[in-house]
Amino acid sequence: MAKNYKGKEKNAAPAAAAKAKEPGYSASGFKNVFPLVACGLYFMVHFIGDWGAYDAMGAQWIYMVLLDLGVIAVLLARRNDYAVATAKQFGNMFSKLYLAFFVLAGVSIITAINPTESWVCYVRMIATVIAYFNMGILLQGRTDLMKVIAQLIAVLLFIESVQTISQFIKGSNENTDLTALIMSIKGTAGNKNIFAAGLAIKIPFLLYCMHRFKLVGKLVNTLILFFAAWAILILNARATYLSLVLVLVMYLAFCVILYVKDKKLDQALLRAGIVIVPLVIAFFISQIELSNTLSAQQEPQSFGSVTERVASIAATGDESNQVRFRLWSHAVDYTTKNPLMGCGIGNWKIASIPYQRTITNDLFVPIHAHNDYLEVFAELGIPGGLLYIAMFVCIIVFTWKTFFSTVSEETKLVSVFSFFAFVTYMVDAMFNFPIERPVSQMFFAFVVALNIGAYFKGREELGDEKPITSKAANYKAVFAFVSILLLLPSFYVTYQTYKSLIVQKTVLGDLNNEPLKLDWKEVTRDFPSIPNLSATAQPIEAIKGRYLYEAGKWEEALVLFDKGTKANPVIGYSEFLKAGLYYKKALTDTANEKVWLDSAVRNGAYSFNLRPKAKTYYQTYIAILAKRRDTTGIEKAFLEFDKYRHYPFGWNMYLLGMINAEVNLGRMPSRMLRIVDSGLTIFPHDSDLVKRRQEILANLAIFNRMPGSNLNVINESARHYAAGVAAFGSGQLEKAGQAFLKAADLNPSNLAALENAAICYFNLRQYPKAISLFDRELALNLSGDGKPEYYKAIALINLGKKEDGCKFLQLAANKKYNSGDPTKSPEVLLKANCGK
Repeated sequence: MAKNYKGKEKNAAPAAAAKAKEPGYSASGFKNVFPLVACGLYFMVHFIGDWGAYDAMGAQWIYMVLLDLGVIAVLLARRNDYAVATAKQFGNMFSKLYLAFFVLAGVSIITAINPTESWVCYVRMIATVIAYFNMGILLQGRTDLMKVIAQLIAVLLFIESVQTISQFIKGSNENTDLTALIMSIKGTAGNKNIFAAGLAIKIPFLLYCMHRFKLVGKLVNTLILFFAAWAILILNARATYLSLVLVLVMYLAFCVILYVKDKKLDQALLRAGIVIVPLVIAFFISQIELSNTLSAQQEPQSFGSVTERVASIAATGDESNQVRFRLWSHAVDYTTKNPLMGCGIGNWKIASIPYQRTITNDLFVPIHAHNDYLEVFAELGIPGGLLYIAMFVCIIVFTWKTFFSTVSEETKLVSVFSFFAFVTYMVDAMFNFPIERPVSQMFFAFVVALNIGAYFKGREELGDEKPITSKAANYKAVFAFVSILLLLPSFYVTYQTYKSLIVQKTVLGDLNNEPLKLDWKEVTRDFPSIPNLSATAQPIEAIKGRYLYEAGKWEEALVLFDKGTKANPVIGYSEFLKAGLYYKKALTDTANEKVWLDSAVRNGAYSFNLRPKAKTYYQTYIAILAKRRDTTGIEKAFLEFDKYRHYPFGWNMYLLGMINAEVNLGRMPSRMLRIVDSGLTIFPHDSDLVKRRQEILANLAIFNRMPGSNLNVINESARHYAAGVAAFGSGQLEKAGQAFLKAADLNPSNLAALENAAICYFNLRQYPKAISLFDRELALNLSGDGKPEYYKAIALINLGKKEDGCKFLQLAANKKYNSGDPTKSPEVLLKANCGK
């Protein structure tokens, strides 16, 4: 290759000779084996599962930290071998930019909204930065290892691709919902987009093998490319489609450049052909598979065929595109308002919440901006964002300088193909959040280290390297000392985070239960102090407080609720729980009812104002206002909720609140009938609204029938009903059933009280009593949704009266009763118990 160096020939040979004299440098031995072993171990993060946690990244970050420590220990033990490489690694421009970015991210913790959450995210950056330096030192100038490393990555890609295809085919054969099937294919990456990007970033190394190896190697890797493309295409990840196309275009352009240089048409056609043919075949197979699976679906799907997904990339009306544009605009707006420091590393999950006030439902929080560049600007301000962008520009410049120089062919190949992989990361960072995921960050560190290693190798070949001074060589000791100093606390934080994710896996599911099922002692004991936010951005102290609150430990719960507010002041979860607690206090402490109700209203209004689309916040606030007999407040809250979530639930809660408030006021205005009829005009088939209408009619009849004496009776009935609600909420079913029954006896037409009493005794398995109450409800002839028939049927079947039970199951099915669980629908139970 000396003829390629032109004017640099004289300098190249001495440089290579000098390199050969470095301690430990040889074509074999430790310095050849250990970089391969270390890289292989870093790649193994792909196969670290969740280890019982809510998210696999908990265990993966622990693995990364421990592996960093292990590699540091080896580098320290072999410090003479890597002294020059360490100095070079710290001396290049990318490393300087990366370290400046790293320091600024650390400084942002001081001004962060939630410093604890910043630390949780910052230790992940520590692990990534040290992984970059570790691999950079090991791969410094080692372009000779590219063949082995690239083939290893290709094998990993083959394994992941086959697993992906197998999972899809199995799900498709089982007629699994297409959207659910695709979303479930995520490996250990957390979601299918990050997983697909993890496949795409390996494609350039596969192309290197196809480009560099001889015929057998080309054919083997061509087969791997077919499986990889097939897997990527069925994943429906549009950002990865873009990455795949970009890499293909860049590689073909590279082949054209080589053809112009070498004039070898047959070689150029072979290189292009073995890439294009498997991609085309994979496209048609994926298109057919997805189309066939889609045609078998009963419901509309979020995903589609390859061509449909490609067409949606540029569709401005596509919902997912609109969501991303909106998230990006929020990050830009926050940056313009906080240009210097931002919200602090890892704190976008908190800063984004006010922007989503009227957009996302319930307590859903967009944890990321789905654009790492914009998210970095929002978290670290403009200085941090510019440093981050500069890092990417630096790699582009390094690749440009290497490619358009007279370095050896192998050095150019390593530079070019590592850059192709870097481009896939850049695309992923544009549409997703690889900065959080250990699998993505490991490859970021590896690809950058490889590219920079090729850059330095090229400079050595050209004789452009500056001599390493003895002072610079001391970097090795400083690097090892500082790394260990950072990694030890990082291990503590990552381990505590992993322990928290184990608890969250159980607790986050339990939060949907009413009442909670887990033991408060275990939950409060098992949660570590770090982190203080859950994976869904809810304050963990507030979650612990909810368990104490439901256990009757109200004072301890209030202390935790206050801590929860500090952890996430803009989600309103602590205030929502406080509102419920004060509401219960008002029910039990009648002497101070007004004081407790005032506190309940204040906290309920605050949480509802923060999240007006949260059903639980709205429902609790309506109940509090009803207890306070504030019909004006109820109507105002309903109009706010209905403005953003126009569906029957809002109307039902509104009418329930108004009915209770009016009854407590000792009246039932005729306008209530007009209100419910307005709701039924919009939602004519909603069974809950039909019930509300029947309750209004029943109360109108009672008030008209009992003039002069109705107020005391109605107030007494309402008091028992409220007591029943409180007892049911705390799991005291016997007490709740008795209270509901008293309310129904005082107001015989109160369908809700009667039905609730029957449900309580049903859950207590007192089936005869439950059946008698369902009979009373059915005798009123006010229920049209099939619910009393359904529960009476199950009670009869449990008592061994299957024939009678089947009759009522059929009545429930005729009324199209929805049990909320497809496996327990009237039709399913009819088939299982009645042979129908």
